[in-house]
Amino acid sequence: MSETLEIQEICNEFLREAGFNLTNLRNQIQLMYWSEQHFITQGLIKLLPFGEILSNICFYSYINYSLDELISKANQTLLYWRLTGITQYDGTLVNQLSLFYNETFLWHYSAPSYREEIHSQIQLGHRVRFLSQFLLSQTKIEVEFNEIRLQTNFDNNFQFVYTDSNTYQYKFANLRWQPICTILLFPLINLPTFSLPIMVPNALGRETEYQAYLAQVQNLPNSIHIQDHYWDSVDSTPANTLGPTRINTPSTGSTTDYWTPTNFQFASPTPESRSTNSAHPCARGTDICYCDT
Repeated sequence: MSETLEIQEICNEFLREAGFNLTNLRNQIQLMYWSEQHFITQGLIKLLPFGEILSNICFYSYINYSLDELISKANQTLLYWRLTGITQYDGTLVNQLSLFYNETFLWHYSAPSYREEIHSQIQLGHRVRFLSQFLLSQTKIEVEFNEIRLQTNFDNNFQFVYTDSNTYQYKFANLRWQPICTILLFPLINLPTFSLPIMVPNALGRETEYQAYLAQVQNLPNSIHIQDHYWDSVDSTPANTLGPTRINTPSTGSTTDYWTPTNFQFASPTPESRSTNSAHPCARGTDICYCDT
Protein backbone atom coordinates (compact mmCIF):
# COMPACT_ATOMS: atom_id res chain seq x y z
CA MET A 1 0.00 0.00 0.00
CA SER A 2 2.77 2.44 0.96
CA GLU A 3 4.63 1.57 -2.24
CA THR A 4 1.54 2.43 -4.29
CA LEU A 5 1.15 5.78 -2.53
CA GLU A 6 4.84 6.53 -3.11
CA ILE A 7 4.48 5.81 -6.83
CA GLN A 8 1.42 8.07 -7.00
CA GLU A 9 3.28 10.89 -5.28
CA ILE A 10 6.19 10.55 -7.71
CA CYS A 11 3.76 10.70 -10.62
CA ASN A 12 1.99 13.69 -9.11
CA GLU A 13 5.30 15.51 -8.71
CA PHE A 14 6.23 14.71 -12.31
CA LEU A 15 2.91 16.08 -13.54
CA ARG A 16 3.24 19.23 -11.45
CA GLU A 17 6.70 19.88 -12.87
CA ALA A 18 5.28 19.35 -16.37
CA GLY A 19 2.59 21.96 -15.66
CA PHE A 20 -0.22 19.46 -15.09
CA ASN A 21 -1.64 20.85 -11.85
CA LEU A 22 -4.28 18.59 -10.32
CA THR A 23 -7.74 19.40 -8.95
CA ASN A 24 -9.68 17.31 -6.43
CA LEU A 25 -13.21 16.69 -7.72
CA ARG A 26 -14.45 16.42 -4.13
CA ASN A 27 -13.84 20.16 -3.79
CA GLN A 28 -15.81 21.15 -6.90
CA ILE A 29 -19.13 22.48 -5.59
CA GLN A 30 -20.60 23.17 -9.05
CA LEU A 31 -20.54 19.57 -10.29
CA MET A 32 -21.07 15.94 -9.37
CA TYR A 33 -18.94 13.04 -10.61
CA TRP A 34 -18.85 9.32 -11.09
CA SER A 35 -15.38 7.81 -10.96
CA GLU A 36 -13.04 5.93 -8.67
CA GLN A 37 -10.52 8.66 -9.44
CA HIS A 38 -10.95 11.94 -7.57
CA PHE A 39 -8.26 13.96 -9.35
CA ILE A 40 -8.17 15.50 -12.82
CA THR A 41 -5.94 18.15 -14.30
CA GLN A 42 -6.72 21.74 -13.45
CA GLY A 43 -6.59 22.73 -17.12
CA LEU A 44 -9.46 20.35 -17.88
CA ILE A 45 -11.73 21.59 -15.10
CA LYS A 46 -11.21 25.19 -16.24
CA LEU A 47 -12.57 24.28 -19.68
CA LEU A 48 -15.80 22.85 -18.26
CA PRO A 49 -18.14 25.75 -17.35
CA PHE A 50 -20.42 23.76 -15.06
CA GLY A 51 -22.82 25.98 -13.13
CA GLU A 52 -22.59 28.87 -15.59
CA ILE A 53 -25.40 30.22 -17.75
CA LEU A 54 -24.32 30.36 -21.41
CA SER A 55 -25.75 32.83 -23.88
CA ASN A 56 -25.74 32.16 -27.62
CA ILE A 57 -22.48 34.07 -27.90
CA CYS A 58 -20.71 32.12 -25.15
CA PHE A 59 -22.03 28.78 -26.39
CA TYR A 60 -20.97 29.29 -30.02
CA SER A 61 -17.62 30.67 -28.94
CA TYR A 62 -17.06 27.55 -26.84
CA ILE A 63 -18.05 25.16 -29.64
CA ASN A 64 -16.00 26.97 -32.28
CA TYR A 65 -12.84 27.70 -30.33
CA SER A 66 -12.52 25.61 -27.16
CA LEU A 67 -13.18 22.03 -28.24
CA ASP A 68 -9.67 21.53 -29.62
CA GLU A 69 -8.11 22.64 -26.33
CA LEU A 70 -10.55 20.38 -24.51
CA ILE A 71 -8.99 17.42 -26.35
CA SER A 72 -5.52 18.47 -25.22
CA LYS A 73 -6.53 18.87 -21.57
CA ALA A 74 -8.44 15.59 -21.62
CA ASN A 75 -5.31 13.83 -22.89
CA GLN A 76 -3.38 15.24 -19.94
CA THR A 77 -5.86 13.62 -17.57
CA LEU A 78 -5.65 10.32 -19.46
CA LEU A 79 -1.86 10.50 -19.12
CA TYR A 80 -2.22 11.04 -15.38
CA TRP A 81 -4.39 7.93 -15.12
CA ARG A 82 -1.81 5.85 -16.97
CA LEU A 83 1.14 7.10 -14.93
CA THR A 84 -0.49 6.62 -11.54
CA GLY A 85 -2.07 3.25 -12.34
CA ILE A 86 -4.98 3.90 -9.95
CA THR A 87 -7.51 1.09 -9.98
CA GLN A 88 -11.27 0.89 -9.63
CA TYR A 89 -13.15 -1.09 -6.98
CA ASP A 90 -12.80 -4.29 -9.05
CA GLY A 91 -9.04 -3.95 -9.45
CA THR A 92 -9.08 -2.76 -13.07
CA LEU A 93 -7.41 0.49 -14.08
CA VAL A 94 -9.50 3.64 -14.04
CA ASN A 95 -10.62 4.19 -17.63
CA GLN A 96 -13.46 6.70 -17.60
CA LEU A 97 -14.90 9.72 -15.86
CA SER A 98 -18.40 11.21 -15.90
CA LEU A 99 -19.11 14.71 -14.64
CA PHE A 100 -22.61 16.14 -14.19
CA TYR A 101 -23.86 19.58 -13.27
CA ASN A 102 -24.90 20.09 -9.65
CA GLU A 103 -28.68 20.60 -9.75
CA THR A 104 -28.84 22.47 -6.46
CA PHE A 105 -26.20 24.98 -7.47
CA LEU A 106 -27.54 25.59 -10.99
CA TRP A 107 -31.27 25.83 -10.23
CA HIS A 108 -31.18 27.39 -6.76
CA TYR A 109 -28.10 29.63 -6.98
CA SER A 110 -26.83 30.32 -10.50
CA ALA A 111 -30.06 30.49 -12.55
CA PRO A 112 -32.03 32.55 -9.97
CA SER A 113 -29.26 35.16 -9.90
CA TYR A 114 -29.76 35.68 -13.66
CA ARG A 115 -33.52 35.17 -13.68
CA GLU A 116 -34.44 38.47 -15.32
CA GLU A 117 -31.74 38.19 -17.98
CA ILE A 118 -32.67 34.59 -18.84
CA HIS A 119 -36.36 35.45 -19.03
CA SER A 120 -35.68 38.46 -21.24
CA GLN A 121 -33.37 36.66 -23.66
CA ILE A 122 -35.72 33.70 -24.14
CA GLN A 123 -38.66 36.01 -24.81
CA LEU A 124 -36.53 37.77 -27.43
CA GLY A 125 -35.97 34.41 -29.14
CA HIS A 126 -32.38 33.81 -27.97
CA ARG A 127 -31.30 30.41 -26.68
CA VAL A 128 -29.84 30.01 -23.20
CA ARG A 129 -27.86 26.86 -22.36
CA PHE A 130 -25.81 25.21 -19.65
CA LEU A 131 -23.23 22.42 -19.62
CA SER A 132 -25.00 19.35 -18.29
CA GLN A 133 -22.52 16.47 -18.70
CA PHE A 134 -18.92 15.66 -19.61
CA LEU A 135 -17.67 12.15 -20.33
CA LEU A 136 -14.05 11.10 -20.77
CA SER A 137 -12.92 7.56 -21.53
CA GLN A 138 -10.00 5.87 -23.28
CA THR A 139 -11.94 5.95 -26.56
CA LYS A 140 -13.98 9.18 -26.60
CA ILE A 141 -14.95 12.56 -25.18
CA GLU A 142 -18.53 13.79 -24.93
CA VAL A 143 -19.90 17.17 -23.91
CA GLU A 144 -23.63 17.72 -23.50
CA PHE A 145 -25.50 21.01 -23.22
CA ASN A 146 -29.11 21.41 -22.14
CA GLU A 147 -31.27 24.39 -22.92
CA ILE A 148 -33.30 26.50 -20.51
CA ARG A 149 -36.84 27.30 -21.72
CA LEU A 150 -39.97 28.88 -20.24
CA GLN A 151 -43.24 27.25 -19.29
CA THR A 152 -46.41 29.06 -18.21
CA ASN A 153 -47.58 27.85 -14.81
CA PHE A 154 -51.01 27.91 -13.17
CA ASP A 155 -50.90 31.63 -12.20
CA ASN A 156 -49.78 32.70 -15.70
CA ASN A 157 -46.21 33.31 -14.56
CA PHE A 158 -43.21 31.67 -16.23
CA GLN A 159 -41.08 28.97 -14.68
CA PHE A 160 -37.77 27.58 -15.90
CA VAL A 161 -37.76 24.16 -17.55
CA TYR A 162 -35.07 22.48 -19.60
CA THR A 163 -34.72 20.16 -22.56
CA ASP A 164 -32.07 18.44 -24.66
CA SER A 165 -30.03 20.73 -26.83
CA ASN A 166 -26.63 19.67 -28.18
CA THR A 167 -24.27 16.78 -27.60
CA TYR A 168 -20.85 16.59 -29.23
CA GLN A 169 -18.70 13.47 -29.34
CA TYR A 170 -15.00 13.15 -30.15
CA LYS A 171 -13.62 9.68 -30.87
CA PHE A 172 -9.87 9.21 -30.62
CA ALA A 173 -10.08 6.65 -33.44
CA ASN A 174 -11.22 9.13 -36.11
CA LEU A 175 -10.02 12.42 -34.56
CA ARG A 176 -13.19 14.34 -35.31
CA TRP A 177 -16.03 15.92 -33.40
CA GLN A 178 -19.42 14.47 -34.24
CA PRO A 179 -22.74 16.05 -33.21
CA ILE A 180 -24.84 13.15 -31.96
CA CYS A 181 -27.92 15.02 -30.74
CA THR A 182 -29.52 17.87 -32.64
CA ILE A 183 -31.42 20.85 -31.29
CA LEU A 184 -35.07 20.00 -30.76
CA LEU A 185 -37.09 22.38 -32.92
CA PHE A 186 -39.63 23.22 -30.25
CA PRO A 187 -40.72 26.72 -29.25
CA LEU A 188 -38.74 28.45 -26.52
CA ILE A 189 -41.93 29.08 -24.53
CA ASN A 190 -44.55 26.43 -23.62
CA LEU A 191 -42.81 23.58 -25.40
CA PRO A 192 -44.60 20.19 -25.60
CA THR A 193 -41.93 18.09 -23.86
CA PHE A 194 -39.53 19.22 -21.15
CA SER A 195 -37.96 18.37 -17.79
CA LEU A 196 -38.61 20.23 -14.56
CA PRO A 197 -35.71 21.42 -12.39
CA ILE A 198 -35.58 20.17 -8.83
CA MET A 199 -37.95 22.13 -6.60
CA VAL A 200 -36.19 21.52 -3.26
CA PRO A 201 -32.44 22.24 -2.94
CA ASN A 202 -30.17 19.65 -1.37
CA ALA A 203 -27.33 21.79 -0.07
CA LEU A 204 -26.21 19.32 2.62
CA GLY A 205 -24.89 22.11 4.80
CA ARG A 206 -22.75 23.59 2.02
CA GLU A 207 -24.68 26.86 1.65
CA THR A 208 -21.58 28.95 2.36
CA GLU A 209 -19.59 27.07 -0.27
CA TYR A 210 -22.38 27.44 -2.84
CA GLN A 211 -22.60 31.18 -2.18
CA ALA A 212 -18.83 31.58 -2.48
CA TYR A 213 -18.75 29.80 -5.84
CA LEU A 214 -21.74 31.83 -7.05
CA ALA A 215 -19.72 34.97 -6.36
CA GLN A 216 -16.95 33.56 -8.58
CA VAL A 217 -19.42 32.85 -11.39
CA GLN A 218 -20.92 36.33 -11.15
CA ASN A 219 -17.45 37.88 -11.42
CA LEU A 220 -16.74 36.10 -14.71
CA PRO A 221 -17.07 38.21 -17.88
CA ASN A 222 -19.78 35.80 -19.02
CA SER A 223 -22.92 37.96 -19.14
CA ILE A 224 -25.86 36.35 -20.89
CA HIS A 225 -27.07 39.75 -22.11
CA ILE A 226 -27.10 40.05 -25.92
CA GLN A 227 -26.97 43.51 -27.43
CA ASP A 228 -30.02 44.51 -29.43
CA HIS A 229 -28.00 45.03 -32.61
CA TYR A 230 -26.20 41.68 -32.38
CA TRP A 231 -28.38 39.74 -34.83
CA ASP A 232 -28.77 42.71 -37.23
CA SER A 233 -25.44 42.05 -38.91
CA VAL A 234 -22.64 39.52 -38.67
CA ASP A 235 -20.20 42.43 -38.81
CA SER A 236 -21.81 44.41 -36.00
CA THR A 237 -19.80 42.87 -33.16
CA PRO A 238 -16.03 42.19 -33.33
CA ALA A 239 -15.16 38.54 -32.83
CA ASN A 240 -12.65 39.21 -30.09
CA THR A 241 -15.38 40.65 -27.84
CA LEU A 242 -17.90 37.86 -28.18
CA GLY A 243 -16.87 35.40 -25.49
CA PRO A 244 -15.72 35.51 -21.88
CA THR A 245 -12.03 35.46 -21.06
CA ARG A 246 -12.47 32.09 -19.39
CA ILE A 247 -13.41 30.57 -22.76
CA ASN A 248 -11.08 30.80 -25.73
CA THR A 249 -11.89 33.47 -28.30
CA PRO A 250 -10.64 33.82 -31.89
CA SER A 251 -7.07 34.99 -32.20
CA THR A 252 -7.48 36.85 -35.46
CA GLY A 253 -9.99 39.60 -34.81
CA SER A 254 -11.79 38.87 -38.06
CA THR A 255 -15.54 39.04 -37.61
CA THR A 256 -16.07 36.13 -39.98
CA ASP A 257 -14.00 33.70 -37.91
CA TYR A 258 -16.61 33.59 -35.17
CA TRP A 259 -19.36 32.36 -37.41
CA THR A 260 -17.71 29.17 -38.66
CA PRO A 261 -15.74 26.49 -36.80
CA THR A 262 -12.20 27.31 -37.88
CA ASN A 263 -10.16 25.16 -35.51
CA PHE A 264 -11.61 21.77 -36.41
CA GLN A 265 -13.86 19.92 -38.82
CA PHE A 266 -17.06 18.15 -37.92
CA ALA A 267 -17.71 14.68 -39.21
CA SER A 268 -20.61 14.42 -41.63
CA PRO A 269 -23.95 13.91 -39.87
CA THR A 270 -25.66 10.60 -40.21
CA PRO A 271 -28.65 10.55 -42.60
CA GLU A 272 -31.13 9.90 -39.80
CA SER A 273 -30.00 13.02 -37.95
CA ARG A 274 -30.77 15.36 -40.82
CA SER A 275 -33.59 17.82 -40.38
CA THR A 276 -35.95 18.82 -43.17
CA ASN A 277 -37.67 21.51 -41.15
CA SER A 278 -37.54 24.66 -43.26
CA ALA A 279 -37.68 26.82 -40.14
CA HIS A 280 -34.18 25.80 -39.08
CA PRO A 281 -31.96 28.93 -39.03
CA CYS A 282 -29.53 27.68 -41.67
CA ALA A 283 -28.39 31.10 -42.85
CA ARG A 284 -26.91 32.08 -39.50
CA GLY A 285 -24.01 29.70 -39.88
CA THR A 286 -23.66 29.18 -36.14
CA ASP A 287 -25.80 26.18 -35.43
CA ILE A 288 -24.76 22.99 -37.16
CA CYS A 289 -27.25 22.63 -39.98
CA TYR A 290 -28.51 19.25 -41.20
CA CYS A 291 -30.99 20.42 -43.80
CA ASP A 292 -30.46 20.20 -47.55
CA THR A 293 -30.50 23.95 -48.15
